[in-house]
Parts: sequence; C-alpha cells; structure tokens
Amino acid sequence: NFNQKIKKYFFLKFYIFFFLFFSNIVYAIQNSIIANIDNQIITSFELKNKILTVLLLSNQDVNQDNINLSQNEAMRSLINLKLKKSEISKYNVTENEQRLDAYLKSTSSRFNTDIQGLKSIFKNSNINYDLFIEELNIEFKWQKLIFDLYKDKINTNINKAEIDKEINIVIKNQANINEYKLAEIEVTFENNEEAEKKINEVKNQIKKIGFENTAIKFSSSSTAFEGGDLGWISSKSLSNKILKAVEQLNIGDVSETIFQTNSILLIKLSNKRVIQSKDLNTNEIREKIILSRKNEMLNLLSANHLSKVKNQALIEIKK
Repeated sequence: NFNQKIKKYFFLKFYIFFFLFFSNIVYAIQNSIIANIDNQIITSFELKNKILTVLLLSNQDVNQDNINLSQNEAMRSLINLKLKKSEISKYNVTENEQRLDAYLKSTSSRFNTDIQGLKSIFKNSNINYDLFIEELNIEFKWQKLIFDLYKDKINTNINKAEIDKEINIVIKNQANINEYKLAEIEVTFENNEEAEKKINEVKNQIKKIGFENTAIKFSSSSTAFEGGDLGWISSKSLSNKILKAVEQLNIGDVSETIFQTNSILLIKLSNKRVIQSKDLNTNEIREKIILSRKNEMLNLLSANHLSKVKNQALIEIKK
C-alpha cells in the first residue's frame, strides 16, 4: 500500500508538472508578440480581444469571415492606441471619469442593460473588459491632450466676428436655417490604392450591418465609439464641401465619398428640420457653430499629431 501511495504521489506530481508545462507553452503560443511599437508590444491576445470587442459592439456574429474582415482595422487601431498611450504618458494627462461613465451607460443601454450587465456580457463573450476600459481611457485622454496642446491655435483660427456677421445676415433677411442630424465614418489611408479598397469595404459593410455598426468597426474619428453620431448640426456650421454633399441627401441616405487629407468621409443624414427665423436663438446658434468648427479642427489636428508621432516611431509587425 505504501509503495502504491508513493507511485500515485509521483504520478500525480508528474501529471501536474506536465499539465502546467504544457499549459504555459499553449499560453505562450496564444499570447505571442505580434508587433513592437517603440518600447511597447502588441500580443496576439490583444488582437483577438480587440476583434471580439469590435464584433460585439457592432452587433456582428463571431465567425471566420467577420474575423478576417476586422483583423486589419483592429491591428491599425491597436497600433494607434499604443502610440497614443506613449504620447499621453509624456504629459501626465488625467482621466475623465465622468465622460467614461457617460459612455459606458450609453453603450450599456444599447444592450438593454446597465454597466454591471455590460461587464457580464463581456465576460460571457470571453472578452477582457479591463482592456476595453483601458482603450476608452486612452482615447479620452488623447482627445483632452490634443485640445490642451492646440486650444490657442483653435481659438485663434475661429473668427467669431465672421460668425456674428453670418448670423446677422440671416436675421436681417429673416431667413430660416436648416439643421441636420448627421453621423459620420472617417477612414484614414496611406495611398490611393488603399483608399479605394477601404471605400469598397466600408460601403459593403454599411449595406450588411448598417451605418452605426460600420462606424464602430471602421471609423478613426472620435465619434466612432458613438456609432459616428454627430447630433444636430446647423447648416451654417458645415464646410461648403460637406454642406453640398448633405443637401443632396434624403433622410436615411449616405453621401458619396468625401475625400480629405489622408482620409475619406461618409456622411449619413438621419433627420433634418428647419428653424424658423422668428424662433432663432442667436446665442445658441453662435455656440453651436463655434463648437462644430472647434470639433472639425480638433479632428484634423488629432490626425496630424498622430501622423507625426507615427512617423517618428519604430513600428515592427511580425510576420
């Protein structure tokens, strides 16, 4: 009996050792390093988690076709995330807990639950919720950083006297103002060949899963987290190029591709309304125009700043 116990003990010990050793090998394979971004890494686990997060938030099934379609954008997003994380660490940007909480409540409501329920959905979907929260914090910190770095430039470039002049002309002529409820998808590209490929991908996905879900999946704009939603925007707030595209749309339509510097833009018209001249609130209109133009400049400055950071970074993607 004693010898049998000894044999069982050694067998059990060997089994545990073998199991742990084998598990570590499997984990190492599953969580291998797939990219180096300066002094940071991207692992296969992070990429898998990002893909599953995108598919969950964009309400798509987890299958090989959807995984393949999401992989490149997920990788691009992770690279940008690492670059943003490195940049915000230089400036010690503080977290915006209120904005994070507001976003999580909004996202939870899309799943007919609360924040705790959203955590459970992530857990049941085998998605790391903490990585999702970290990504949100980095994105919100990045937006704050860009505003802090360039706020003087933004304020200098917004001509309030010119805005007041436009509003006064409207009031004087007793003209009405059109307002549009818009959503956007902005996608960056490196060259014309890539731009054409992305346009086709995005348009196909809009047909397949809808504009909002495609924005979550593909858009590089800060509005991606909200499905590209821009809210109600006065016609006076829009650039001539975008206004011209929007005016041709019926409610529910998506614009033709609008080319910008290193990015393409698609606009959806969700609704529209006319504000009668007698109901115009000049202060409210002025603030809306200023806010819209600030956001437009912030998006441009954000893309330019990230491009500079990327050009200076050592990015190595492992084959």
